[in-house]
Amino acid sequence: MIEINLLPEELRLKNKKPDRGPFPAKYLLYAFAVALAGLILLHVGLFAAVILKNTKVSALNNKWKELEPQRRLFEQSKKNSGILSSDAKAVQQLLKQRVGWSKKLNKLSLDLPSGVWFGEMSLNQKDFLLKGSAVSMEKAEMSLINKFIGNLKDDPDFFGDLAVLELGSVQRRSIGGYDIIDFVFSGKLK
Repeated sequence: MIEINLLPEELRLKNKKPDRGPFPAKYLLYAFAVALAGLILLHVGLFAAVILKNTKVSALNNKWKELEPQRRLFEQSKKNSGILSSDAKAVQQLLKQRVGWSKKLNKLSLDLPSGVWFGEMSLNQKDFLLKGSAVSMEKAEMSLINKFIGNLKDDPDFFGDLAVLELGSVQRRSIGGYDIIDFVFSGKLK
């Protein structure tokens, strides 16, 4: 609906919005009090958190001090195990370089042809020396010796640790009408 107001402007009733005026001071005071209380609670909370963390740190430091002797023992045993492991490596290396002479003596016995025997065997850290003799009814002493040294060189279990195996001096002698050849094998260890 349309309303027509014919009154002059000064006399007309105006719809006024209620005047609220400036912001009431009491609300501002309440807001300030709430903000101040929030800040105080935040500081108290942070202070409590710092105290809690400091107590945890001091408890952990005390525990660390209690475990200090055990840590020292652990570090000492770790050093000792390092020394032992280097010793173990050295022992393993020595075991790899070890020569199994029991197997080699067994191979000497197995590869020995009839008519050949040993008189003396000696060895040191790098040299191997075998003195023996050979006799044959067919006058084939040298072929027996060559067959023997060939068998030893072809046997990887025997020759594996040797760099060289050579026939050294050979001397012929006669006993009771039989020719006997005295020989010397020499070898070098790897």
